[in-house]
Amino acid sequence: MEKLITLENVTKSYNGNTVIDDVSHDFFVGEAIAFAGHNGCGKSTMLRILARLAKTSKGKVTYHKKIGFSYVPEKYPGTDIKMYTYLKTVAAMEGVPISKVDKLIHDFFLEDMVFTKMNDMSKGSLQKVGVIQALMAPHDVILLDEPLSGQDTDSQEVFISKIKDLKKQGVTVFMSCHEKHLMDELADKVYVINKGKLGAQ
Repeated sequence: MEKLITLENVTKSYNGNTVIDDVSHDFFVGEAIAFAGHNGCGKSTMLRILARLAKTSKGKVTYHKKIGFSYVPEKYPGTDIKMYTYLKTVAAMEGVPISKVDKLIHDFFLEDMVFTKMNDMSKGSLQKVGVIQALMAPHDVILLDEPLSGQDTDSQEVFISKIKDLKKQGVTVFMSCHEKHLMDELADKVYVINKGKLGAQ
């Protein structure tokens, strides 16, 4: 398998609290990886390190090829912009036809909210907007922080189906999640973060 990202003795601390502790690991192209563990164990921090959104306190992260990232945070930020305006803007930046955006809005049952300001949307609906943004123009790696948080069952099944399609296309997937159902359906490997260490489940 082709190496994608290598962590070498990576440590990350916040205000003296170590959340990732001396982790060394190779991740490979096309894998679907789930990070599990209790709240606050470092799952989100691990995703942010992999996505170059957080610097390590110690250690080294090596990217073995040029990588484009799509990142969906657990708490997707609301704005004063209408949902459809926002997604159309992102689509224009990514060179994606608006028909693809319309299809994803339909698939995730958000047609009734196209003119709703994102500030007025629920956490679950905002999470769907984040997922739509990531799916409309998927890059080499997609990182999903608690992607099913607040989503209804039908939307969860749509999400699982679409991520499976991305896996078939060779997209590498990293997830932080609690849902065993999601890990069983999508993850090739599950790693539990406990006391800053990465352990295979």
